[in-house]
Amino acid sequence: SFVCDNHAELPEIFIVEENGNDFFVYERIVDDFCCLSQNKQQRALSFIGKKIIVLRSQPKTLEADVLYDIIKRKISGKNLFFLPLVAFSLLLPFYSNLFNSRLVYSSSLTSVLYITIFFIFFALLEAFLKTSVYKIVVRETHDNIIKINKLLTYTLSLTTDNSAPSTSRTIEVSVAGYWKTISSLMIDVALLLVFLICIAMILGKHSIILFLYYLGFAIFCIYARFQSYENTIRNIAINNDRLIDSITLHNNQQQVRFANFDTLRHDFYLKTLACEKLSHQLDLHNNRWSEILRLNTFISMVLMYIACYLAINAGTLSIATIIAVMIINSRLSAAMIASVNGLYSVKVNLHQIKSSLTKLTRNIIQTNTSQIQLDKIELLSLENINIEPHGRVTLAGYNASFAAGNVVGVLGKVGAGKSTLLRAIVAQSTLSHGVIRYNQVNIRNIDALTFQHEIAYYQPTLQFFKGTLRFNFNLHGIHDSERILAIIKHCCPEIALDINILDDVDADALNFSAGERQKIIIMMLLEKRPSLIVLDEPTSFMSENEGVVFLRSLIAKHRAAIFIIATHNANMNSMATTLINISSEEKNKKIFINTPRPSVSMKTISSGD
Repeated sequence: SFVCDNHAELPEIFIVEENGNDFFVYERIVDDFCCLSQNKQQRALSFIGKKIIVLRSQPKTLEADVLYDIIKRKISGKNLFFLPLVAFSLLLPFYSNLFNSRLVYSSSLTSVLYITIFFIFFALLEAFLKTSVYKIVVRETHDNIIKINKLLTYTLSLTTDNSAPSTSRTIEVSVAGYWKTISSLMIDVALLLVFLICIAMILGKHSIILFLYYLGFAIFCIYARFQSYENTIRNIAINNDRLIDSITLHNNQQQVRFANFDTLRHDFYLKTLACEKLSHQLDLHNNRWSEILRLNTFISMVLMYIACYLAINAGTLSIATIIAVMIINSRLSAAMIASVNGLYSVKVNLHQIKSSLTKLTRNIIQTNTSQIQLDKIELLSLENINIEPHGRVTLAGYNASFAAGNVVGVLGKVGAGKSTLLRAIVAQSTLSHGVIRYNQVNIRNIDALTFQHEIAYYQPTLQFFKGTLRFNFNLHGIHDSERILAIIKHCCPEIALDINILDDVDADALNFSAGERQKIIIMMLLEKRPSLIVLDEPTSFMSENEGVVFLRSLIAKHRAAIFIIATHNANMNSMATTLINISSEEKNKKIFINTPRPSVSMKTISSGD
């Protein structure tokens, strides 16, 4: 919860506390608000000074093994409702036996029709019940998939995995495949048991022939099917790598004509060869598997006829029942094959889930569950900071405190560790030594709302999100069309403004220069008026004079904020109140032992919800 100071802070859906007792739920609609609790609208300015409550879900854990176990167990219990419906699978064999032993000899067509309609009714009942259960199971499965998607979306904001989008998609597809396969596998195993029991009841001791065959066939099927497991896993991995390579190629397509494209094409060619080699082996295996199944159809039928022959000669089976046995035997064979395929699919999906979760959650930026929310950052403290890019110490034992209004310039050559320090200041990376505090609170104990409301962080790789320009502004709490156009006009004075520019075209497709794009993104970040502004090379796409003017305007507009600016601009000396010089030469490392700090009373700190 927080007290609203600016309408830009308000999310899409939130709760407003009125008069201490009444609570109303509001939803943002473009640049207006709709009350979901009552049928009324309310202007944004009326929220200023009121307590805003935001409900957010957060994973209890991001440990790969724990998440893997949860996913394995998260199988819909409604699948059990399918098991009693397996009994309907005996309708056709029962009708076949009844027809061949009774109805075919009946002189009354009416009785044949009545009995047939009776069986049709039960067939329709089976379809209705299965459809009803399926709807329940699918609804629960899709609800769980949505939860998985929320988890992955949250994890994407924290993971250091460079191929995280592809990895998360693999998890989502594999989880859905696993849950659906388990549902089918339960039914197939139940059918297998039912048909085995029926064969035993009909053929008696002569069913041992089929039992022994199917036992041996099941073992052989598992061995034959799982022979391709390793190749399947390798093929999936190579295809994922090829997808990532294709995305990288597309993102860098403008540079392709200036690079050695033959080398790049050769690398793609080698991966394609490796993939096609595995695909060729898998195709051959699948062909052998198909031939095994075709051969099984013939052998199982022959053995069934032999068992029926022995049972008829022993007087325990009538000739009219052979067709029913044939139907049961064919379905028994199909259920066994489906069970083996299901086991194979489950194993592949579980491997993909576990390996992808491990990759996605490795070196993840963990947050403390017991966190503190700051209304404003008035003091930034760096204690005993060591910067060690590539194992070299370029800043050793640095101590400093910066208050509101300070402008801190971070200087140093490329690779000295400027970006490393800035990422550590906004808790995007961890330091080997030292502690960073906001208002004397360790940043690892700071609530997410503080980062959202009070901190702006720009880095050179920052780009527009996929979507329209309005969508990108909305992400930063800017919904008023006139304000959006004013920011664009300020950053791009030469552009012909049209309100359609906000909604008609993807933001990345707009013809902004690199410098204009940089200005727009920074202006969006600062619109919420944060109290800590961290800028990493904010003028890298601007001329030196243009960059100086832009930085001076930002500092003048946000005088109450703490600025941390890393830049190569030589004019930083005249703008900064403090300079941090990070040397490219290695320094002697200083190691400090942190001691307990005395408790400090701070009016700017309130307990986070």
